[in-house]
Amino acid sequence: MKIAVIGGGISGLATAYYLKDFADVDVFEKSQIGGKAHTIKKDEFLFEEGVNGFLDNTPETLELCEKLNIKTVKANENSKIRYIFDDKLYKLPASPADFIFSDVLPWSAKFRLFKEFFVKPEPKDDESVCGFVNRRLGEFFCERFMRPMTAGIYASTPESLSINAAFPKIANLEKKYGGLFRGMLKKKKGGNPSGELTSFNYGMSEFIDKLANELNIIQKEIISLDELNDYNKIILATPAYDTAKIVEKKYPILAENLNKIEYTPVAIVGFSGDIEPVSFGILTTQLKTLGILMDKYIFPNRNGIRCMIGGKRFEKIKKLSQKEIIEIVKEDIEKIIGKNSLKFEFFKLWENAIPNYKVGHLEIVKNIMSEANKIDNLYLNSNAYKGVSFNDCIKNSKNLAISIRYENN
Repeated sequence: MKIAVIGGGISGLATAYYLKDFADVDVFEKSQIGGKAHTIKKDEFLFEEGVNGFLDNTPETLELCEKLNIKTVKANENSKIRYIFDDKLYKLPASPADFIFSDVLPWSAKFRLFKEFFVKPEPKDDESVCGFVNRRLGEFFCERFMRPMTAGIYASTPESLSINAAFPKIANLEKKYGGLFRGMLKKKKGGNPSGELTSFNYGMSEFIDKLANELNIIQKEIISLDELNDYNKIILATPAYDTAKIVEKKYPILAENLNKIEYTPVAIVGFSGDIEPVSFGILTTQLKTLGILMDKYIFPNRNGIRCMIGGKRFEKIKKLSQKEIIEIVKEDIEKIIGKNSLKFEFFKLWENAIPNYKVGHLEIVKNIMSEANKIDNLYLNSNAYKGVSFNDCIKNSKNLAISIRYENN
C-alpha cells in the first residue's frame, strides 16, 4: 500500500511516522520541514519561529519522544513565574491563597468570582469566550485574564473565539457540573493546566529533525489531487487554505467549507540581552505586542528573548514592513518594562500563523469532515480542526493512523 502525506509540519510528520511500518509513505513538503515548529540558529543564539515546548501531560507526545530516543528537558522554576501587563505589571498568583491577597484583581472582581457558584448554567450551542466568561466570572476577569490568555494561546481575542472549540474543557464544566468552581471541586483540580513545560536541549527542530530522518520526505508542492493518482490513500496535513486549493478542482463544496476557517497573523521578533522581571514571560491585555517570552531564563542552551505581535488584536501587521513592526515592539517593550538594553537579532512574520476557532468553528469542522468522509481514501489532519497545540497535533495524528490501520484489517 502507498500513502501520500501532504504537508511536512508536525501533523504530517507524526502521521507518517505512525504509518511507516504499515505502508510505503511519502511525505510531500513545499518549503520548511516542521512548519512553524522550527528553531533558527543565529550566531550564538537560538530562536524558535513558533512553539517553544509542550506540557508533559499528554502520553502520546512522551511516547513518541521515547520511540525517537530523544531526550526531553523540563523548564526550570522560572517558568512558573508569569506576568500580565495591563495598566502596570501584575504577577500571576501561584496558588489560591496567593490569589486572595494578590493585586491582580480588585476586591470587587474577586467577590464577583465567588458569585460564580450561584450563576445558573446557560449552556448554549456555542458562544464566544467573552460571552461565556463575562456571564460566569465577570467582565473584569475576562479583561484581565482571558484577553491575555487568548492572545498567548491563539493570538486572538475573547470576542473572536468559540468557548466550545477553543476551551472545551472549561465549557464542559458548566455543561456537566453546572458551574466552573463546582466542576473543579468535583474533579479536585484547580484552574491551571496540569503538566510541566517541556522542550528539547537545542530547540524544537531537534525533535523535528529526528522525526524527519525516519521518513521519506519529498520537497515538492502539491497543487492538485491529480498528482497523487499512484497512491492508495491521501492524507492532507496542510493548513485549511492550502487544503482547499488542492481539493477545489474535484471537490468544490469541501474547498468552500475549508476556506471558512480563519487564520491570524503573528510576527516573532527576537532580541539578545537581559530583561526583568526574570520569568516565563509577560502577556499583555491591550498592546499590539501580545507578549514577551523569556526563553533564555527557562530552558538550557537558549539566550534570546522573543516578542509576539499581531494576531486578531492587530491584523494590520501583514501590511507593515519589518522595520515598522520592530519599532512598534521596541516601543511596547519600553511601556512594559521601561528602558532596556535589548538588541534586535531575529524576525519572522507568519501571515497565517494560527487557526482562529471562531464561534461556529465546530459546525464548520463538522461540515468539512462530513464532505471529506464522502471521498474514499482521503483524510484531513492539521491544527485547523481539533486543537492547535503540539500535543493536540501528535495525539490527533496517532488517532488518525490507528483509524487507517483499523480500516484495512
